[in-house]
Amino acid sequence: MVGRRAVDWAVLGAGLFFAAGLHGDLQAGDRAYGMTGDAPRVILWAWEEPEDLRTADPRQLGVAFLAERVFVAKDVSVVPRRQRILTPEGMWAEAVVRIEAGRDFEDNAATRKRTAEAVLDAAQLSGVRGVQVDFDALESQRAFYADVLRQVRAGLPAGKRLEMTALVSWCSQQQGWMRALPVDAAVPMFFRLGRHVGWWGVREPLCEGSVGVAIDEPAIANESLHGSQRVYVFAPRSWTAEQLTELNEGTIPRDRRGAR
Repeated sequence: MVGRRAVDWAVLGAGLFFAAGLHGDLQAGDRAYGMTGDAPRVILWAWEEPEDLRTADPRQLGVAFLAERVFVAKDVSVVPRRQRILTPEGMWAEAVVRIEAGRDFEDNAATRKRTAEAVLDAAQLSGVRGVQVDFDALESQRAFYADVLRQVRAGLPAGKRLEMTALVSWCSQQQGWMRALPVDAAVPMFFRLGRHVGWWGVREPLCEGSVGVAIDEPAIANESLHGSQRVYVFAPRSWTAEQLTELNEGTIPRDRRGAR
């Protein structure tokens, strides 16, 4: 294990406060916009759960943590992360913003601007290398989403990375709607596919550099380690010390507790 002083991301009041910064030298990435930095190959998704990742080896593992949820309806409301997350100092990190559209979703200039501002707020959190946007946009919401991403890109400081998660069906389109999006990368989510497992091939270049898997679907998760892509790993519950040990050793653990 790497014994380093922990970074404590704690929720106090309306925002996230950092007890210590994350450190590490940035290196030029392979895309035109942001920078990959010194991101390790395996990135842990840390969702809305209390997380203690202090036994993670920052030389092996990074973290993409849910920073806030943005609810878009007739207006836009933002709910910041409410659960504490502890990491070792020096762990590569990016903030994740989950966007959810309500039934009374209205696409207009004001909601686009306010949504982009919320994403940019998360990108400004101390120590994060960039922001990842998670939005299962319907076809009718894609113009809204694309414009939000363009506004976020325009507002991001130089060197900050902009990523998105992606449905595998989006990534299967060679000349699909994603091709003009101003993001550094898209992470196709190869889990919760049900009977559609194995149906989709990746044809969108934005989706080629990374893959998203879940530890409660071990066959797909462990297969991902044989490729050259960056692997984002989701756990249906808080990460355990035992799981982190396995990840430090280069294997993806099986979720022995089962999903909710």
